[in-house]
Amino acid sequence: MPKLKSFMKLTRFISFAFCAILFISACNTLPKKNQTDKKQIASVDSINVKLQLVSNMPEQPVELNTPDDNSGRNFITDTRGKIWILKNDSIQPKPFFNLYEKIGKQESNSLIGIVYSVAFHPQYATNHKFYVCYNAPSKIKSADSKLVVSQFTSDNNNPDLADLKSEKEVIVFKGATVQGNGAQIAFGPDGYLYISLGDDNDKDTSYRYHTQDLHYFNGKLLRIDVNKLPYTIPADNPFVHVKNAKPEIWAYGFRKLWHFSFDPHSGQIFGGDVGEDREEEIDIVKKGANYGWPVMEGDSVYEKNNEKNDMAFTAPINTYTHETGICIIGGQFYYGDEIPELKNKYFFADWKEKLFALAKDNYGKWQRQSVKIVNKPDDPFFICGCGEDSKNQLFVMGYLVNKSGDKGVIYKVMKG
Repeated sequence: MPKLKSFMKLTRFISFAFCAILFISACNTLPKKNQTDKKQIASVDSINVKLQLVSNMPEQPVELNTPDDNSGRNFITDTRGKIWILKNDSIQPKPFFNLYEKIGKQESNSLIGIVYSVAFHPQYATNHKFYVCYNAPSKIKSADSKLVVSQFTSDNNNPDLADLKSEKEVIVFKGATVQGNGAQIAFGPDGYLYISLGDDNDKDTSYRYHTQDLHYFNGKLLRIDVNKLPYTIPADNPFVHVKNAKPEIWAYGFRKLWHFSFDPHSGQIFGGDVGEDREEEIDIVKKGANYGWPVMEGDSVYEKNNEKNDMAFTAPINTYTHETGICIIGGQFYYGDEIPELKNKYFFADWKEKLFALAKDNYGKWQRQSVKIVNKPDDPFFICGCGEDSKNQLFVMGYLVNKSGDKGVIYKVMKG
């Protein structure tokens, strides 16, 4: 374990240091002694897969999105302010979106300019609108940041380029720790935009957790209608008529819902909530539900609070301790045919090169199954995102750490 601790400290000083800090600060990577998984991994053979390198990248990729425009393009988000086009297994030489062309060059370790997520409008093929969640300077030439979700459009003359001048702010979040609490935005099957916002104290011991307070956005999943800017509130949001509650809130009680996705068959939201120092969890996110943070972390009590009744919390469908993984990344359901062993299962990742599958057993209980990478990279592989294209092809992405210089990588997940 001391070796792991030293290695984690080392990653703070590599070229991806600022990105490593985001993940390290999100979860304490050292496992606690005498912890056991309360929801054990399924006692069946692991699923074998291979990783096929698609592309190297100069920066750290965290997300893959495929708009419904029949263009064959996948869009890769990296945290250093860019969105790249992946087409025919090749990264285009010029980024589709480069935030630094708008906000100017930043210091290499600055959190300003980090792009967390992108979401393409359901009618992107005709209206060319997309949305970006990123850290922006709170003021011109300020070192402080705010978290912004903005609307952009692609260039009228070149669909492979974004029009940075088209930016229209949708929603802005401010606060002392907001720069490390961005996560994901995505359109649901209902056409509304969902936004997850963390409630991580960013090592600030004076920070007061806000996720149980509906007057704050922290630790929530939001749901808004962006078809009329800046946005409107869907009438069926659960807290529209609740006094002192933000009507944008769809669900709450999360520490950091890093990645969530919609099961295309059931429409349910599956999300990976990053733990502090005990457990990682997978949740089915339901309307108005409370997932317990900071009173609960996974299945464990994290912060005793006699005013809260833990029976009111919605339990995760699966958890694991830091003996099993370090930091949950999340994933999506797989309905492709190329890897039959994964079909109809929720495929997800943990930061330190771990892959899993989740499915219900014959008794209706969710069971976790290990997904073994039979051709692991020689260098340590830190997974930052999972994705799936329009052909049900699975991807994992992140970065490799080696002595000669760290590099971003995108892999296809193939049958083992």
